[in-house]
Amino acid sequence: MRSLDRLKPASTEQFRNELTACLALTAPAGMTEEARREWLAVAWQTLKHLPPDVLSSGCRIARETCDHPSKIVPTIIAETREMLRWRRNAVRESGGEPLALPEPARCTPEEAARILEEFGLKRNWTA
Repeated sequence: MRSLDRLKPASTEQFRNELTACLALTAPAGMTEEARREWLAVAWQTLKHLPPDVLSSGCRIARETCDHPSKIVPTIIAETREMLRWRRNAVRESGGEPLALPEPARCTPEEAARILEEFGLKRNWTA
């Protein structure tokens, strides 16, 4: 995975799945379908910068600790802030792209012949 891909926001489907699961555990019985849709839209707008694994981690903690929809988004933000900062720093420090090993130095056929001659080796062991 390229470094920059680690900052790519979660898809709409991933947001829907994670945030709906959080809301399902905390929504009061009287919360209408319209209020749920509005909550999901605002939550998505607030959290849409989060990569999928970071979002998932924050939502897991929110599902474990929150007892009301108003606590979900602040919990996710608080729980993911440091993780996202580390990730951004790692991407910045790597120059945005993963580091690659340099091409190995290979000897030319002429250099190989000189090495064989220098050490008294034969190219064909059966000869």
